[in-house]
Amino acid sequence: MARLEQRADTYFTTVRGMCRTCRRVGPARVFFRDGAVWQQSLCPTCPQAPALIAADQDWYLSQVLQPRLDRSPLRGAHAPRVGCPHDCGPCTWHASPCQLPIFSVTNACNLGCPICFTYNRGDRVWHMPVEELQRTIDWIVESSGPVDLLNVTGGEPTLHPDLLRLLDLCRRPDIGRVTMNSNGLLLAQDYGLCERLAERRVCVVLSFNTFDAEVSRKLHGRDVVEAKLNAIDNLTRAGVRMTLLSVLVRGLNEGVPGRILRLMLQNDLILSLTIQTMTYTGQGGGAFPDRRHIPVDEATRIVCDHSEGMLEPADFRPRPSAHPLCYSLTYLLKSGQRFVPLSRLTCRERLEEVLQDSYLIRLEQGPGFFREIIDDLYARGETEPLAVLRRLTERVFPSGRVLSTFERQQAAEEFVRTIYIHAHMDEDTFDCSRAMLCPDLVPCEPDRLVPACTYNLFYRMQDPRFYRDPAPVVAQPPEARP
Repeated sequence: MARLEQRADTYFTTVRGMCRTCRRVGPARVFFRDGAVWQQSLCPTCPQAPALIAADQDWYLSQVLQPRLDRSPLRGAHAPRVGCPHDCGPCTWHASPCQLPIFSVTNACNLGCPICFTYNRGDRVWHMPVEELQRTIDWIVESSGPVDLLNVTGGEPTLHPDLLRLLDLCRRPDIGRVTMNSNGLLLAQDYGLCERLAERRVCVVLSFNTFDAEVSRKLHGRDVVEAKLNAIDNLTRAGVRMTLLSVLVRGLNEGVPGRILRLMLQNDLILSLTIQTMTYTGQGGGAFPDRRHIPVDEATRIVCDHSEGMLEPADFRPRPSAHPLCYSLTYLLKSGQRFVPLSRLTCRERLEEVLQDSYLIRLEQGPGFFREIIDDLYARGETEPLAVLRRLTERVFPSGRVLSTFERQQAAEEFVRTIYIHAHMDEDTFDCSRAMLCPDLVPCEPDRLVPACTYNLFYRMQDPRFYRDPAPVVAQPPEARP
């Protein structure tokens, strides 16, 4: 390979990435430029432009160089044969447990969004059989143990003719919370369906990317703002808990997180906000114009800049069980008409301890976590959040009764809100070291668990239920298949 031209960059490391053009897995260079961090494929045949993976070099060094616990392999993990990412299932190199199994139950969708980062073939509709979901859930629990969250997605899950039967199968003692992604179009029209979801305590992850009709046309191909707002109204009236999921696209909708935060203060059924940064891959995103990535640290700053002073970047922490370039989060105590980040009420180490095994706070050690916060606030003379903390402690640890982990998490929903910032990987930013730490796993047949981004970039394109291509896509060598 010819020597790269001289540039004003600082080399940091080389990771195992991929080439956007030929899709081969190979080395990618990580370097610093003007205080930011970039990744560039070193494909010998296809020149590639670099992609921004961190806006702040100092933040990147402080987080990426932190040690991470090896939490796996899972029961049933197999030895690698070719190497990441061609041995998923997972292989014994994988270093995180399954904390969020993600089930695609249909390839049907009633939108064709230009920002869609996955594949759903439109010529042949497929719906997951009820029996297949039953077998898969049984295997997930057998291989991973109880999970706090399970996510049902698609396509658009509300188009599945047996959706309610599927959701009923997901409700079992070893699954804490069932979440369902939706674009909200059917929920805006069918109030009865919203009521059925409320009866099953399903938490709807509603995509909500803009309040502006023109921006909606750029992101979704049509104006769906009114439908999204009607879906929120129907879900609220029915008593359905919600997460609002917003895809952040540079130059189009950076102000939306601030408006959603204000909505969260007004609507107690909106439990969390998930920010996903634009991912330039898949059915829509692979051809989306003006490919400018927003990394996790910059997305965090954008959220804080539009929070009306409620939040600061220091309030956010990388998710302990994931790679710091993938996840940033903050837990918020709802005190009247403002949010108080829990990171301001306790030390980082204590907070990471109760977040290590889950998306949600686990208080296995008893009420000491909140009592320490209460005692410290008394000592500092900060009394405003004390009443909320006392009610929270009494609900989570009631006298005369011991709640399970999942019951505690449900009891805390009245008082605690969450913001997740999640950067999926695409062809420009794929990094095997990030994939090996992924706790979001997609069940594949037969009895395989594949990290979410690896699944989107390699494995879904091998599945005829979701992908059709006139030219064969070689995602892994034939000898690598388990």
